[in-house]
Amino acid sequence: MRKVVGLAVAIVVALGITAVACLRAVEASGTSAPAPGMHVTTSTKTYSVAVAGRMRSYQVIAPTTALPKSDPIIVMLSGLGSTVGQEISRDRLVNYASDNDAEIVYPVAFGESWNAGGCCGRAYADKVDDVDFLKALVAKVDPGRARGIDVVGYSNGARLAYRIACTDPSLFDAYAMVKGAPPTDCPLDEPVSMLVAASKNDPEVPYQPGDHGSVESLPMTTLVSRLRGADKCTAAPAQARSGSVTVATWSGCGDGTRLSFAVWTGGVHSFPRPPASVPAAAQVIWAFFTKAALAPLPS
Repeated sequence: MRKVVGLAVAIVVALGITAVACLRAVEASGTSAPAPGMHVTTSTKTYSVAVAGRMRSYQVIAPTTALPKSDPIIVMLSGLGSTVGQEISRDRLVNYASDNDAEIVYPVAFGESWNAGGCCGRAYADKVDDVDFLKALVAKVDPGRARGIDVVGYSNGARLAYRIACTDPSLFDAYAMVKGAPPTDCPLDEPVSMLVAASKNDPEVPYQPGDHGSVESLPMTTLVSRLRGADKCTAAPAQARSGSVTVATWSGCGDGTRLSFAVWTGGVHSFPRPPASVPAAAQVIWAFFTKAALAPLPS
């Protein structure tokens, strides 16, 4: 009987030693946490913040494991008349959270609209303070500015992002404006790193002088020319072509900022994505934010 007990104890001790050895091997190999670029599980959490007497909310989509501080937070401002779910399905930015590369934040628009000054929808009619909402949101999702935080705006959302670039340009590290124009009282005279995305056949936002825009009047080529002056972009741009998009990028502008102008040959006023627009706007935006070469969209 003593022999049996002794044998059982020996087996338990051996298994314990093996388990510890295996655990140490995993820790030493660094496989206890997923590597950047590896497909991971994400979580979606909704938060609220009080701004100017209103409760506002936002969704955060991030990997379930903590991201390193070098990975960005991207705030996405939806287009007019869109829910967060609709925006997620078209902009494809969540793919970068699933790829363990970023945290994506979707502020919830008031009445599916943003008050960007001069427009739009219920947010403008009710004089909603969306500028202070974004300031409060940034303070919540990136307290102490420990990480880089960028913003993407589409259409009405782009107009609000321009408003921020005029009134509080340092709120975000970089801006990506997709098929939108700044309010008329927004001079954009402070250097900021900005990507302007446009389509040559957009019926709402004119591409060049002589084009008619049913919503905006400022041509995108004229806007980019003004931004080049404000950002002090004196060097010739680097030109890149991929699929239906051409991207001109000016580096080394004022205060170390960058300016990019991405132009799709088609796509009208929709958010650029396959199959109508290749590559997707998400790919171009990610390359601009991360200062990397254009790469395939994570699945």
